[in-house]
Amino acid sequence: NRRLVKPDMLAEVYGNGEIRLTVEQNAIIPNVPESRIEPFLGEPLLEKFSINPQPLTRAVVSCTGAQFCNFALIETKNRAMAMVKELEAELSIPKPVRIHWTGCPNSCGQPQVADIGLMGTKARKDGKMVEGVDLYMGGTVGKDAKLGNCVQKGIPCEDLKPVLRNLLIENFGAQPK
Repeated sequence: NRRLVKPDMLAEVYGNGEIRLTVEQNAIIPNVPESRIEPFLGEPLLEKFSINPQPLTRAVVSCTGAQFCNFALIETKNRAMAMVKELEAELSIPKPVRIHWTGCPNSCGQPQVADIGLMGTKARKDGKMVEGVDLYMGGTVGKDAKLGNCVQKGIPCEDLKPVLRNLLIENFGAQPK
């Protein structure tokens, strides 16, 4: 049974001990010498966390959601990862698309600065209240940063996948596989 090593241990063993964290919640271990790449890639942690993730996986961001936060109106982390995996299985996506999930209006997942932002809310479906999202589009970070706009409110989470699929095709160059 292979044990998972912490990223800081990998940075010490294979690099110079440095770990860089990105605004997209990714970790980078720089300065791994060419001679150490092969054993580094064989580490058990990299079976779970790819060094070359697919375009949506690479850029997805989520707050902790209802699983651990009393403010969240929806479950975010597991839903975000499941949705990304399904969309990547169905679509060829030419570049990373930043999809940010947040469980409530506190915006810990920063949906307003994402290409596609999803803010948890309650939605009505068939006369019942269900978990839903408000959809934000067009947020950017960097030199010309701007907040995205809410373009659709109250999408039931169970109806979200076709909405995201169409957005990825129409706005981000995705193609059905």
